[in-house]
Amino acid sequence: MFTSVRQALLWMHRFIGIGFSGLLLIAFFMGSLAVYDRELDSWMLPHIRLAPVDTPLSLDQRVAPHIASLTEGKTLTQWYVELPDERRPVVRFQAWTQNRQGFSRFLAPGEDRLLPEAGSRGGDFFYRLHYTLNINFWNIGARLLGLAATLGVIALIAGVCIHARLFQDLFTLRADKSPRRLLDTHNLTGVFALPFHLVILLSGLLILFPLYLPAGILAVYQDQPGQFDQEADAAYSRPESGIPGSLASLDQMMAQARLHWGSGEPAFVRVWHPGDANAYVEISRSLADRMSLDGQTLYFDGASARLLHESRLPAAAATFKFLAGLHVTHFQQPWLRALYFFAGLSGCVMLGSGLLYWLEKRRLQHAAGQWGVVSMTLFSSVLITGMPMATLAMLVVNRWLPVDLVDRAEWETTVFYWAWLLAAVHTLLAIWRSGPSRAPWATHLVLISALALLAVLSNAWSTGDHPWRAMNQGLSAVAAVDLVLMLIALLAGVIGWRLLRRKRSAR
Repeated sequence: MFTSVRQALLWMHRFIGIGFSGLLLIAFFMGSLAVYDRELDSWMLPHIRLAPVDTPLSLDQRVAPHIASLTEGKTLTQWYVELPDERRPVVRFQAWTQNRQGFSRFLAPGEDRLLPEAGSRGGDFFYRLHYTLNINFWNIGARLLGLAATLGVIALIAGVCIHARLFQDLFTLRADKSPRRLLDTHNLTGVFALPFHLVILLSGLLILFPLYLPAGILAVYQDQPGQFDQEADAAYSRPESGIPGSLASLDQMMAQARLHWGSGEPAFVRVWHPGDANAYVEISRSLADRMSLDGQTLYFDGASARLLHESRLPAAAATFKFLAGLHVTHFQQPWLRALYFFAGLSGCVMLGSGLLYWLEKRRLQHAAGQWGVVSMTLFSSVLITGMPMATLAMLVVNRWLPVDLVDRAEWETTVFYWAWLLAAVHTLLAIWRSGPSRAPWATHLVLISALALLAVLSNAWSTGDHPWRAMNQGLSAVAAVDLVLMLIALLAGVIGWRLLRRKRSAR
């Protein structure tokens, strides 16, 4: 069987990598995009491209009247607003009716008007995809990714154990030999961002541990599983009375919250049982300057604006919120967010180079036509180039679809999956026509370059906000997304062109 522990660990590392790297690659790639979900919102939702407002926002004067018109005739269990910040200078309103139907709108903070309906899921699509795979039935997507994350941690530990030259691998990159070059790239990206990969995988498991390990919670809270969340968050709740009531000044409650915290600004205001005498208001502190997800939430009586409760997390819950904050990245430090983004991409490179190294080794063993090599070539191409192509196709279609199209957001996601499927079909045809069973890397890279450039041109054509104009108008998020797309177009085009030239010279 295995002649040494190192050989057993190497086998386990390869088995997990081949079997579950696809799920991890989706999680890392979409998670990297989700780091800039609000910037993608600004690009994909042109109607929220507003200049930041310096004057303090009055919920009573600017927001409450619009909420009253939006909720007129509806019996709500709750509604909330996310206050504007540097990354998204608009107010987001969301409400739920008693039959659990939700609706959402954006409001202009400095103007007395509602913004048009979104017509797109924006960056939230990538955020949800990275931890649910958009498979919500019985939480299958989240469960699969939880399994992949668990095995990913094991694979990382096994990878460290089988490398006796761990420090040397950090500085080794042999660019002259194809298989060894891929192995060095795999080792380099794995060692360089190893702490990040471990923390991200472990914290991701921690965030969803009630889903993965519910037995302990259900054993203690048999009839009231929601009570666990309330006690862990040190939250407050009370039932509605059934008696009509009015809501006191939300601005007064926010002023009390600022005085109570001493520093920091409110970022989230939720009203429970609106229109009822027992209504109460939940106000959470901004996480822009903090790592922990502890919002130091305050609860006020809706009718009198009297402070009812302050959430003081138990030690275990405070630790959990800090570790979850390491994963979720609600903080707004730009350089730290950029570090998260590139570290996430390094995980994609680590996983992709590992797959390609396995394929190159099999080809050297004259196994080009075998079913395993063909299937893994298709698998690798669909993930490494097919997924970015589908993402870029979605961005292009986001700028092309009519604004008033019914179910516009669903059309966008449909195009995403169809583009991904077409990339897979094209890869399969190319492998079938290719003698060495190789994927059409050059063609896909050229298409990625074209789609990235087309996305920039489509944004300029449909909105007029080309990068220079966006910068002049203070829309730095829109300009940044365009510049990144242009960089992707340049890099993918150069690499794709070089691969095409190499392919032609080899004939």
